[in-house]
Formats: sequence, C-alpha cells, structure tokens
Amino acid sequence: MAAENSSPTHHPDGGNAGALGDWHTGELPAPPSGGWHTWAQLLGPGVLLAGASIGSGEWLSGPAVSAQYGATLLWVATLSIVAQVFCNLEMMRYTLYCGEPIVVGFFRTRPGPRFWTFFYLAIDFAAIWPFNASNAAVPLAAAFLGHLPGTQPTTVLGLAMDEDQLVKYLGFAIFLLAFLPLIFGGTIYRMLERVMAVKLLIVLGYLILAAVLMVSGKTAGEICSGFVAFGDVPLRPDTIVAGRHFNLWQADGAGGYRLKGTIEKGLPEVTEFIIVRGAARIAHDKIDRRALREAGADQAFEQLLARAEELAGHDRFFVEDAENGVTLSLEGSIDADRAWLPERYTVADAQGRRSYPRVDDVPAPWAARFRQWTANEGLEVVGVVGYLREQGRLPPLDWAMVATFAAIAGAGGMSNTLFSNYTREKGWGMGKHVGAIPSAIGGRQIKLSHVGMVFHPDAAMLSRWRGWFRHILRDQLAIWMLASFIGMALPCMLSLEFIRHAPVAGNRVAAMTAEGMAQRYPQFETLLWSVTLSIGFLILAPGQILTGDQIARRWTDIIWTASPWARRMREDRVAYLYYAILAIYCVWGLVALALCNPLEILKIAGVLMNVALGFASWHTLYVNRSLMPPVLRPNRFMQAGTFACGAFFLGISVIGLMSLLR
Repeated sequence: MAAENSSPTHHPDGGNAGALGDWHTGELPAPPSGGWHTWAQLLGPGVLLAGASIGSGEWLSGPAVSAQYGATLLWVATLSIVAQVFCNLEMMRYTLYCGEPIVVGFFRTRPGPRFWTFFYLAIDFAAIWPFNASNAAVPLAAAFLGHLPGTQPTTVLGLAMDEDQLVKYLGFAIFLLAFLPLIFGGTIYRMLERVMAVKLLIVLGYLILAAVLMVSGKTAGEICSGFVAFGDVPLRPDTIVAGRHFNLWQADGAGGYRLKGTIEKGLPEVTEFIIVRGAARIAHDKIDRRALREAGADQAFEQLLARAEELAGHDRFFVEDAENGVTLSLEGSIDADRAWLPERYTVADAQGRRSYPRVDDVPAPWAARFRQWTANEGLEVVGVVGYLREQGRLPPLDWAMVATFAAIAGAGGMSNTLFSNYTREKGWGMGKHVGAIPSAIGGRQIKLSHVGMVFHPDAAMLSRWRGWFRHILRDQLAIWMLASFIGMALPCMLSLEFIRHAPVAGNRVAAMTAEGMAQRYPQFETLLWSVTLSIGFLILAPGQILTGDQIARRWTDIIWTASPWARRMREDRVAYLYYAILAIYCVWGLVALALCNPLEILKIAGVLMNVALGFASWHTLYVNRSLMPPVLRPNRFMQAGTFACGAFFLGISVIGLMSLLR
C-alpha cells in the first residue's frame, strides 16, 4: 500500500529528475532475517522470471541452434545469462531505493519523459510479437494431427484447411485465452508467481527425468562443455544427412539449390527448398510444382528429392563439402549409442576420385577435416576470432537465430525491467510503501502511488540496505541464474540426443523433440509423444500470459508516472489503465499472428529484443549513477558488468539484423 502519511518530499538529484514529481521520504523496512524463511521469500521475481525463462529460448531457439550446430554455441547463452545478472541487479537496486520501477527512473533523466516515451515505445516493439502463443500452437496441432504439422490439407470440425492454417488458428485461441488469468487472477503478481512455480516444478521434473533416463553421457558432456567453449563456432558442410534428416546442396554455376527435410513414414517430408542465384535467395516453405517449373528449378528439385530418398531414412550418415576445386565426402553408420562410425573417406579433385577405408590413409591436407566431421558429427569447429582474421568475415551461420538464442536465454529484451517491477510488487525494500497493480475482476482495492519513496542513508538504513542487496543477490544467483542454466541445458540435451541435424521449420520446431523421442523408442511412442507435447505446450503457453502482463505493466507504470493526465487519476484506478493497454496489445497480437509463421515471429522479436536490452542496460547504469546517493551507487565491478551487458546485446543485435536483411 502507498504510505498514508509520508514525510516531506525529496527532490531527486541530476538532470530533470523531478519532472515526474518529487519522491516522498520514509524508512527502509528491515530485510528478511535469514534462515529458511528467507529462502521461502526468495520465491519471488527470480522464480517468476525463471519460470518465464524456460520458454521460447530454451524450448525453441536453444534446440533450434543445437539441432543445427550441436552444443558449440552454448557459450553464447553463458555470456547472455551472466550479463543479464548484472543488469537485473542494477534494475532491482533502483527499486529497492525508491520503490519505482526502473522504467520510471529512465523517464527521470534528460531529455525528459516525452522523448523517452517515444524512444522506448520504438525499441519495445520486439515485446509485442506474440511468439509464445504462435509456437505453443505447434505442439497442440501436432497432438491433434498425430504428426508434426506441415502443409498438407486436413479437416477440423468439418472445416477444410491446411495443417499450417490449423497452427495459425490455434495460435489465435491460445493468445486470447492467455488474457483470462490476467483478468480474473486477483492481485496479478501473486497469480503469476503461482503459475510459474507450478510450471517450474512440472517442467523441470520431466526434463530432469528424461535427461537422466534417455540422454547419453556423451551428449551431456557436450552440453556442459559447450557452455564454456568461448569463441568456438561450428562450420556446416554443404550437405549433411544424419539418419532421417537431410540437408542437401546441389551447385549450379554461381548459385545452386538446397533441400531440407525429414523422412517420415518412409517418404521425404520437405520443409524448405531454397533457390540461390548469385546474391538472390528464394525460399519455398510450400512446394508448388508449377512455381518451380516457372523458376526453372523443377528438375533440380526432383534430383535432390531422389537423392534424399536414397541417402536418408537409415541409421547412416553422409557428409559432403566442396571448396577450392576439391570435394570431400564422408559416409558411414550410426550405432545404437548414436556415435558415428566412418566407413569411407572420399576425395575428388582434378586428378580424379579416390576413396580410403581409414582416416590415417587420407592425405594430410584433408585428414584433419575428416577427423573433425567424425568427432563433431558433421561439423568443423573453429575459433570465431581466427576465422574472422583469416577470412575477413564472420562464419556462415544463421546469425539471426543465434542472436535470438542470445536474446531469449534468460529473460531478454525489456522483460528484464520486470525484475524491477516485481521487486516492487513483492514489497521488497522501499517497494513496500508504494503499492501494486490489482486484477480487473477479483482483485482487492490496492493503491499504487504515482511517485516513489526514498530513505536517508544513515548508518541504520545502510545496514538494512546491505541486507536487502544480499537478498536480491541470492534471488539472482541461487534462483534465477541457476534455473536459467538448467532450463537451457535440459532441452538442449534432449534436442542434441534426439533431433541432431533436424531441419528447423516455422511450424515444426516447437514439437520436433517430441517426434524425435517417439521415433527413438517406438515401444513407448504414444506415451513419449503425448507427454512431451504436453510439456512443450506447458513451457510456451504460460509465457504468453506473462508477456501480456509485462507489456501492460511496463507501460502502465510509464504512463501512470509520466502522464499529467494519469497523475490526476485516483491511486485505486490504476487497473483501468492496465487493462486499456492490454486491450490494445490484444488487437495487435491478432494481426501479428495472421501475418507471420511462428519461427519468423520468434526471429524478428529475438533480434529486436537485443537492441532493447542493450540500451536499457546502459540507461540503468546512468540512472543509478546520477539519481541515487553516492553511497548506494554500484561499485566499479557492477558498473563494468552492466556496461558489458549493454555492449554484448547491442553488438549481437547488429550482427542479427544484418543477417535478417540479407
């Protein structure tokens, strides 16, 4: 509750910080005393956003990256999660001091609220893409169809539609249903806390059980080492066929053709056909034979399709790559433990075609690449710095997906500012004096102050301050960071074990792990298929609830504090503003779901989220250095970590944007 009889107001130092109204002054509440009660209280912002973190990043972009590139790029997640810890702590520091969310602190700096309103409205554009709802529809559609959704016709409730249309309609339904808990959930923070706690318990329990029983020691070791393999990047050869999955390349002059897909029920299911002509690149998710004939690509498509039927669908692998007039080929079998057992090494150049039964017989210039392909199951691992120095460019990866992976590992984007909001909602520090946002129906009459409340940092208050900072440090390190690493590692273990080299497609990625597990253990096919799809849905759907709350909450706080019109509203009327913003988001979300497929929505949102978090990190650092008393400001270590957080996310956003615009 907002304090009824606060002491005189306090003018914030620096810039035009008082433009939003001077702070009240009060007394910093005592921090938790310690023991088990303290750890129970930590089931707050950390567990809430850890529950949200085990979502699109871990179930979508994480497996999508590991399916293509193995565990080699998991160090990107390490940098992302650790960098976010610094940023999160600094955002929470501000709220402990004054009870305001950090976004209100942004608006207290020059050039003022009007400028920052439009600025953050622009960079918060990433958050309004409903990728959780669109991707939660994939396992739901797969459960209904009995297989991964493609482009084939189907009938639902007597209505004829394509399978990808079914995914879109289910996305609409999930998106709309996600608003119900926000309307009827009582005090919204406590409702979300309960939802995410249940989600964490069920999801982590299942993932741990599956990892212990089904994941090999080799795969688990790859995942663990990937988190610390800083600077390593994988190079994929032109062609990889691994078991049922195929990614085939056929050169044609300055360009060529690429066919991706999976053998399903003995037949190739094509997920993408790409025509490359010079710098032009045309991707076909739906195969239209007439369009292929008009593009002069029908013959190449048929040739690649025949090659897929010949090479894929067996427990075998085939790798091929051409460079500088030399074509290298490696083929062999995959044993029961999924290890690659090479049988033939082939080198083709101007002197002819030569095959070798052992890698030791291969001439030295090429033997090293064959060894890498065998050890890394079709990948060659190089250092990104060395490759950049030697080639003058970044390695040829799907950098938009890697940037998305970095953005959604942990929280990501403006979602990190919610650590500050939920610190207030939990009543930590000076947040106890400010209030909270109630639900529209079923919520108590809770007031939310238009301005924050600070304390004078005398000796007694500084002792309490240090206790509160230790409290949020435990929240971040012992709850959020640990859950983020575990939540990333477990889905990636399953994807590496069951869908390595599977093609990543817009309407399939959220359910590919379930299919891979069911295919590996046919005696438990029905159980694994249904349970894993349910877990996928449980991972993604609650994330849409939290996303809606984050957007409405963030902009409610901004308008509630920055708008003269809103400041004239009674303190118990904040719910009206919250639900008006939620309604606007609902309209936009339906438009976005109609326009894009799930993977496109995820990539667009992920790259833009990096931009938002990069700027927000640096702005948080400036706020804490300029508005807080010197004795409460971050030390040099915390400042360096927060600055590095901004640099990391802005840097990778530039790389991702360049990849999207190519």
